[in-house]
Amino acid sequence: MSEHRMPDISHTGQDIAGQTAAPTPMSPLSRDALRSGAKVAVTWVLLVAAAWVGGKYGEQFNLPAPHVIVSVILGLIVASTGLLKRATPRALHTGAQAVTGVVIGTFLDLKALGSAGGSMLPLLAITVATLVFSIVAGLVLARWAGIDQKTASLGMVAGGSAAIVSAADELGADSRQVAFMQYLRLTLVILAMPLIIQFVFDPSVAFHGLGPAEIEVPFSIPGMLFVLWAGPAGYLLGRALHMPAPALLGPVIVAAVATVGGFGGQPPEQFREIAFNIIGLEVGLRLTPAALRAMGRMLPKVLLFVVGITAICAGLAWLVTLVTDITPQDAYLATTPGGINAVLAVASSVHSNVALVFTVQALRLLMMVLIVPPVLKWWLNRQMAGQGTAGAPVAETVTAGEIG
Repeated sequence: MSEHRMPDISHTGQDIAGQTAAPTPMSPLSRDALRSGAKVAVTWVLLVAAAWVGGKYGEQFNLPAPHVIVSVILGLIVASTGLLKRATPRALHTGAQAVTGVVIGTFLDLKALGSAGGSMLPLLAITVATLVFSIVAGLVLARWAGIDQKTASLGMVAGGSAAIVSAADELGADSRQVAFMQYLRLTLVILAMPLIIQFVFDPSVAFHGLGPAEIEVPFSIPGMLFVLWAGPAGYLLGRALHMPAPALLGPVIVAAVATVGGFGGQPPEQFREIAFNIIGLEVGLRLTPAALRAMGRMLPKVLLFVVGITAICAGLAWLVTLVTDITPQDAYLATTPGGINAVLAVASSVHSNVALVFTVQALRLLMMVLIVPPVLKWWLNRQMAGQGTAGAPVAETVTAGEIG
C-alpha cells in the first residue's frame, strides 16, 4: 500500500494571506458609483452657487424673497430643459430645513416680549386670531377650490413661508402648490407695504426699487458654530420626540432654548440664503407644465383668500390701536402677514418702533411654524379616524430628496 502524505499547505496559506492583504482593485461598479456621486455633488454645488448669485442680484432690486423666488425660476428652467433629472439630495433637503429652523428659533427674545408691557396681551390675542383665521381659510379654500386640505391649510399659513414649504412634503402636502400660495402672499404683502406706508401713513417716505433692502446678519464664527451644532442637535431631538418635520421643528426648539439661555447666536446671512436657495430649487425642479396649469386655475381663488387674510390682519391692527397706545403705523407693521426681514427693513426706514414690530412678527412666526404642523396632523388624523380608519396616521409622503 502506498504511503499517503498530507499536502504542505504552509505556502498555500501564506499565498492566500498575501493575496488577502494585498489591495484589491476597485470594481467597475464601485468606480461608477463614485463617479456618479462626484458628478451629482459638483452639479449641485454649481446649481446652488448659481441660485445664490441670482438671489444676490435680485437683492439689488429689493425683490421679495429673492433667494427663494430666483431659485424656483432657476429650478424650473433646469427641469424643463432636462439638464438635471435628479431630485434634491436628501442631505441637502434636511440641511436646509435645519438651518431654517435655527434661524427661526433665534427670533425668540424674552426681553423684547417683556418690553411690550401692557400691549403684549392684546398683541398675543391678535397673533392667535391670525393663526385661527389662517387655518380656517385653508379649510374653506380646500372645499371651494378642490385642493386637498393639507396643501390648502399649509398654503394659507400666514408666516414662515420657507419653513412651511420645506416641511410640506413631509406633512403630506404638495410643496409646489404650498410654495405658490405662500410666495403669492409674501410678494403681495411686501409690494403693498411701501405703498401703504406712503399713501396712508407717511407721504414723505420714499423707497427705492420694490422697497427697502432687507436687514442682513453679518458673518461671524460664533454664529456659524451655533448653526453647526444646533441644527444636528435639533434634528436628533425632533426624531426622538417623533415630531412632524423633525429637521425643521427640532432645530427651532433647540435654537429658541439656546437663545433664551443666552448661549445662542445669529446664523450668518449666507447660511440662510443658501438654505432658501435649496428650498427654492427643490420646488422649481418639481414644477411641471401640468402643475403650472393647475396653479393658473387656482390663482383667482387663492388671490382672493390671500387678500382676505391680509385685510383681516389690517382690521386686527386697527383693533389693537383702540385698546393700546400703539400707533396705527406700528400696529400695521407688527401684524402684517409676511416677510419678517422685509417688515423690519420698512420699520427701520420709517422710524417705527422696531423692537415692537420685531417682537410681534417673531411671535407670529414661531407660533405658525411650531403650532400649525402638529395641529394639522392631529386634525387630519381625527378626520381619518372619523372615516373608519381609526388609529391610522397621516401618511407622510416621500420627500423630494428621497427620490432617486
